[in-house]
Amino acid sequence: MRKYIDYIIIGIKEHMVYSSSIWANFLSKIIYLYMQFSIWNALFASQGQKNYALNHADTLRYLTVATIISSFIECEVIAWINNHIQTGNIAVQLIRPIDFKAMVFSRHIGDTIVKIVFYCLPLCIISGFVIDEPLLYKSQLLYGFCSIILAYMIQFLYSLIIGLLAFWLIVTWPLNMLLGAIYKLLSGAWIPVAMFPDLLYKINLFLPFRAIYAIPVNIITSPMKLQIIYSDIFVQIIWLIILYALTKIIWKVGTKKLIVQGC
Repeated sequence: MRKYIDYIIIGIKEHMVYSSSIWANFLSKIIYLYMQFSIWNALFASQGQKNYALNHADTLRYLTVATIISSFIECEVIAWINNHIQTGNIAVQLIRPIDFKAMVFSRHIGDTIVKIVFYCLPLCIISGFVIDEPLLYKSQLLYGFCSIILAYMIQFLYSLIIGLLAFWLIVTWPLNMLLGAIYKLLSGAWIPVAMFPDLLYKINLFLPFRAIYAIPVNIITSPMKLQIIYSDIFVQIIWLIILYALTKIIWKVGTKKLIVQGC
């Protein structure tokens, strides 16, 4: 257990090496949130009384909470794994007496702690001043917290799977860019899933992406029946099991196929 705590500390230190990077990332999130507000304010103003699945206030509340969650839930293990496979350092990692996937997750936790302190909490404070109405639906916070934990783990497993594809592809950043854009759209990080066209909404029901943002954000920002909350959390659990099993398979096959390169 101690060695995993050490990797959590390593993850914290790695993220805090360049303080200018932290400030730049935080500023980019402020700008992103401002752009979201501007775009959606303009959209609702131009469309007048047109009916949407979410009204103006609900949409801004959803996007604000989604942005806050994204500030710490995003996972950077794809580039880390890709770099280690390209340079051949993966060989050193694999011979260590430690589970590689657990080590990567520990580093990710350390990275997340820094993001919560320097990105998430300040965004929460700023949003509290900008938006007059309460952001969260308090009676569902416990369910929302559980849903965020599940979404965090789903996000990690999804990123880990893409990262492990480097066993075959060597370079995964083009695939990561493509799938990253698709996942950002379908997960509800950019646009509320409730506003999707009917066909896209139905297709998305069979994909894991909405379990990362749409489900937890909806639970903590809007009143829902307990039956629907339980159903949504069950969907997250199912996808967590599926992605975990897929990770085990890819890891088992990938390590046998691994060809170490680099200097």
